[in-house]
Amino acid sequence: MILVFGGTTEGKQVIEVLNTLRKPFVYSTKTEIEPVVGDFGTYRFGAFTVKGLSNYIQNSGIKMIVHASHPFAEVLHQTIAIAAVQHQIPVYRLQREYPLRQKEQNVNYLDSYEGLKTELKQNFSHKKGLFLTGVQTISRLQYFWKEQCSYFRILDRQSSIDMALESQFPESQLILGMPNKIIENEIKLIQSLGIEFMVTKESGESGSLSLKIAAASHCGIPILIIKKPILPAHFILMESKEALENTIRKV
Repeated sequence: MILVFGGTTEGKQVIEVLNTLRKPFVYSTKTEIEPVVGDFGTYRFGAFTVKGLSNYIQNSGIKMIVHASHPFAEVLHQTIAIAAVQHQIPVYRLQREYPLRQKEQNVNYLDSYEGLKTELKQNFSHKKGLFLTGVQTISRLQYFWKEQCSYFRILDRQSSIDMALESQFPESQLILGMPNKIIENEIKLIQSLGIEFMVTKESGESGSLSLKIAAASHCGIPILIIKKPILPAHFILMESKEALENTIRKV
């Protein structure tokens, strides 16, 4: 049995691969969604602890993990890494495409959220920001948005809205929806709100990173990008859906 961690565009690609290969699998996400897993998949949701994942691997006869969740799911990365080593099973990581890091004046890459905090306090304390870092970052960025007008784009689902409101973030400053896929729409959003800088994560082309950079450049505003976390060394990186399919076909 194969255990897939998904909830992303790459997760959908893994589902396609495993159904094509007629491989039974379990598709797992942290929060409940409604994935179409096809004829060979079953679905579960809920966060794993290391012990919980280890027990699940043993009890469900998991022989392989395909990790296709968000690149910033750092706790999950480590949980998978520890449990996989304990049971000596391989972890295949389906990578998303990442644009080359830009070396332009208004494109700034930061190593961590601590680095972001320093940058915001030093250079953006009186400016209006658009944060594209996800609903789970709202609480950790309270130090900024409680002092300065800020907008967050989050998924248009009740669980995300509830999480934002639990942090007492102003509902009127929530932008509901997926990342824009049309640059004109992103530019229009920036201009209509009078945004003076953007903050996002290095979430790859699945997260429309190149489009966000281009929109910020067009509007002449800085964009701050938090670098993606480094993955555990023993994860086996798959650069494409085709590479993953070829690898699993041989197993």
